[in-house]
Amino acid sequence: MAGLGLGIAAAPAAAAPTSTFRLTAGGVAAHGTYRHMMGNPERPVPPFRITGTLAGRSLFGCAVIQVGRSGPADGLEWRTFGRHCGPGRTQVRVEASYLFRGVKPPVRLCAGRTPAQAERGRDCDEYRPAADVPAGPVHGRSGGSVGVRP
Repeated sequence: MAGLGLGIAAAPAAAAPTSTFRLTAGGVAAHGTYRHMMGNPERPVPPFRITGTLAGRSLFGCAVIQVGRSGPADGLEWRTFGRHCGPGRTQVRVEASYLFRGVKPPVRLCAGRTPAQAERGRDCDEYRPAADVPAGPVHGRSGGSVGVRP
């Protein structure tokens, strides 16, 4: 299931900031990039592209990598976009959209004896990207800067 997309696959018009992550669960490690994509109205793209590698050391362990998405009643659902069992490496990639209320989707790596057991989410490591922070000073209603005084 590596490479399962969650949205329209189109070339980005420009790339915005990228962050990296490293997760470990069981005998599997995941590392990769979390990139905020920029699109244009004529060629919309999902705002996030997550790519990486799953690397296993154990003969018997399995892991899944999942991305969060909005579920019913503002809940969080996990969608698996990569699986790995045994020693070796697996490349993964997914495109995802913002969750409800403009939250960036988290990524988690879960381990188990089988992929099905790993998908239950009992032994996991999670990456939550930092929230967007507005650039420059924030202005209140009076027009003055709002912030901490020295």
